[in-house]
Order: sequence, then structure tokens, then C-alpha cells
Amino acid sequence: MDRAHEFETIGLLALCLVAISAIARGFWMYRASLTWPTADGVITRIDIERSRDASGGHYFCATFSYDFHDDAANRLHGSWYKNFSSEEEARQFSERELPVGKRVVVRFNPKNSAFNDLELDSWTYTGDRPTSLSV
Repeated sequence: MDRAHEFETIGLLALCLVAISAIARGFWMYRASLTWPTADGVITRIDIERSRDASGGHYFCATFSYDFHDDAANRLHGSWYKNFSSEEEARQFSERELPVGKRVVVRFNPKNSAFNDLELDSWTYTGDRPTSLSV
């Protein structure tokens, strides 16, 4: 009985160590990505698809495709997605915030530009921009 308890404890400790290592690596990679260079890009395509969730309901996934050039002038592609509860909500968001042709900022890994993402912050969305700076 004591032997089984020891194996269980060792197994739980090993599992915890793996989980902590994965979280630490993810945090380290996130922090490193903040130093990646940025490039100007443009939204080239928007796809809205209806999908099923685990409970049998549905949602709409809007996928925004974009192109950009890295530091070596290579033309690269990427995509970003956002989920919505209705197709109309997805269409309104894409028309208002990220329509085809909109210029965007792309952050990419300088060692491998295939690892990239849109630089989305509070200034990206028009609804979040302050209309007045009076405080």
C-alpha cells in the first residue's frame, strides 16, 4: 500500500512539473514575441463559417487572412480568427473593424517569419479609440 502511494505521489509531482514547465515556456515565448519586429500588412480575405460547439449549439467563426512582407522582402501570409454568436454580428464586425483592404500591423518572428500574428491592441478597433483626450 505504501509503495502504491509513493508511485502516485511521484506521478503527481511529475505531472505538476510538466504543467509548470509548459506554462513557463508559454510565458517565456510570449515575452520573447513582444520583441519581434513588425511589418505593415493588409487584410486580403474574410471567411465566415458556421461551426458546432461541444454542447451541440453553434457559433460563427470569422477568419481574417492577411499578407505582409518580412525584413527580407518575402511576401508572407497569415490568418487570425474570432468567434461570434451570429453571422450578422461577424459580418458587422468584419465590415467595421477589419474589412478587406484594411492596413494592419503584423508582428513576426525574425528567425522564422511563418510564425506571425496580427498586432491587435485597443487601438485596432474603432469602437475603442478615444474621441476626446479631455480628462
